[in-house]
Amino acid sequence: MRETSVYNLKQGDWKPHPTSPGVFVQPILSGDEGLGFKNMYVKIVPGGEILPHTHDTAEVFCFIKGLGSVLVNGERKDCGEGTVVVAPAGVEHGVKNNTGEDIYLLANFKS
Repeated sequence: MRETSVYNLKQGDWKPHPTSPGVFVQPILSGDEGLGFKNMYVKIVPGGEILPHTHDTAEVFCFIKGLGSVLVNGERKDCGEGTVVVAPAGVEHGVKNNTGEDIYLLANFKS
């Protein structure tokens, strides 16, 4: 039987992102739960960057806090708190932190 789960993002452990410098993640759902998606909490420190990349599935991420330069359709666009970015499968995207404040994102993927 499935049960409702509750996660407190302030109590999670940050793990360095394996390919993006200055980026740390807290996995929430891995995709193995059978709910049809996976997600993670992401922190980008000043000077950090989620390097331009693509996925085999769509990614939707929301800026919880901070301001970043997002690669959107080959151009950089400033995005901040409350902004939602939708990157379809196979479309290059990335986020750079050029500020003195941490950026926090909630990233969601189809699994």
